[in-house]
Amino acid sequence: MRVLIFGDSITQGFFDTKGGWVNRLALKYQEATLKSLNGDWHEIFNLGVSGHTVQDVIDRVENETKARRWRDDPIAIVVAIGINDSQLISNKVLTKEYKFQEQYEKLVDLVVRISDQSLFVGLSAVDEKLTNPWEFSTGKEQFLNNRINLFEDCIKQVCEQKNVRFLPFNDMFIGQLDGKQSLLADVLHPDEAGHALLYEMIAPEIAKILS
Repeated sequence: MRVLIFGDSITQGFFDTKGGWVNRLALKYQEATLKSLNGDWHEIFNLGVSGHTVQDVIDRVENETKARRWRDDPIAIVVAIGINDSQLISNKVLTKEYKFQEQYEKLVDLVVRISDQSLFVGLSAVDEKLTNPWEFSTGKEQFLNNRINLFEDCIKQVCEQKNVRFLPFNDMFIGQLDGKQSLLADVLHPDEAGHALLYEMIAPEIAKILS
């Protein structure tokens, strides 16, 4: 099976020398494929793009999936998107939560139509003492955990309504941060420990899809 993972810079793997949680998955299954003699092969494709939102994924998911089909091999799609939708710019909302939920419903319907299996995951957290505004911002972006959590709740509600797999991230990530665990490289993107945590959470769900 081919597993296509769509998302943003966190999916892309910024600030992790091992390439991020998606690349950690890819390495795991590449090693297993090399050892396999029965043709039971799985490939992981990292389709994270920095700065992308739900609408950006809607715009490209169908074409990118079509481009990666191989004969009759089944395709699973994993979606990890939403933290950029949640941001504020100069205290103004970029995307209202009801609009985000409408877009996410459209994305889920599209993914279910074009894939054999699907998984939708939640959002990591930030150190909002330094993301309000984000200290590395060039456009006065602000990321707040209460909005990130609200957007993850929207994702959860859509997945429950559509009866598709959903894996929450936010509460676990916040709990680790509150415990003073170092998980962030630039107060927004996960560091190596943060990507390792995301990998540990999602790897069992990917294994269920591939089993």
